[in-house]
Amino acid sequence: SKFPIANRWGYFPAAALAWRLSDEPFMASAKSWLDNLKVRLSYGESGADNISSSLWKDVWTPSTATVNGVVVTTYIPGSLLPNPDLKWETTISRNLGIDFGFWNNRLSGTVEIYYNTNKDLLLRVPVDVTTGYQYQYQNMGKTSNKGIELSLNAGIIKSKDFNLKAGINYNYNINKIEQL
Repeated sequence: SKFPIANRWGYFPAAALAWRLSDEPFMASAKSWLDNLKVRLSYGESGADNISSSLWKDVWTPSTATVNGVVVTTYIPGSLLPNPDLKWETTISRNLGIDFGFWNNRLSGTVEIYYNTNKDLLLRVPVDVTTGYQYQYQNMGKTSNKGIELSLNAGIIKSKDFNLKAGINYNYNINKIEQL
């Protein structure tokens, strides 16, 4: 496994809700021009283990040498300082979106606001050479990614033999290293 027994399993919950307002009775008067109006809200966590196996335990590598005609094998520690506290890296995603469609969906689109964070990043960290090792993998740091996405689609020509559609997307994104 990539993690010690105490951290081998992770718990990553997720939930999503959506409400199609355009199907509600109080929106009946808008049915002549409004085809779709939906509000979405979601929260989810996911785990990542993008590291090699067994970085949490000591690994010794064999070294052979010939001494006075005799082959001698010794085992030496590698350059990796083991970390028995390694655990899953976690990404938390939050999203609020609105989907819409007007005039027989000739004009449709989406507006989404999101905020994602990554915590307990699995990073290779240099260690003091006096330890006899060169590096150690550690859970450290936190990053964030937040922004807004806009999407607009238009059915310009809609006929029996020919359709012409156009779409445009816009994304504003802010990435930050929150903690390192």
